[in-house]
Amino acid sequence: MQAHFTRRVLTRLLLVPVAALALTVGGCSSNETGPDVHTPTSAKLLVNGVDETADLLLTAGTTTRVVIKFYDDHGAEMTTIETEHFSTLTFTAAALATPVDVAGHHFQHDVSAQAAAGTGTVMVGFGHDALADEASFGPFPVTVAVP
Repeated sequence: MQAHFTRRVLTRLLLVPVAALALTVGGCSSNETGPDVHTPTSAKLLVNGVDETADLLLTAGTTTRVVIKFYDDHGAEMTTIETEHFSTLTFTAAALATPVDVAGHHFQHDVSAQAAAGTGTVMVGFGHDALADEASFGPFPVTVAVP
């Protein structure tokens, strides 16, 4: 009987510290620090899975699918943000190419290049709505080449 009583007392005494530890380890607070998991710090432009950020090459008079990949401050690709975020492509000179959003894919754009050869730049926009004006990346060089 004494052993049963002692075990019950010890169990109750340990219950409070164990519960406090569980709350400390498993809980979240609104003042967490660490990387922002929703705002990228860099972007890359890919065509057919190839990184073309250093010089986006478009063929004159054709349409090219450009996929934007966003990365956090540790260089890790942010793969879970596309459903709640948007991107834009803004070309300078504006006549260089025209982007059209791909339905159902906020980070993909079909880009129609002008009919003549030329060079310019593109800026990538990022945000929570279709304006994608909360962050920008670039300018990245663009070359339109004649086949």
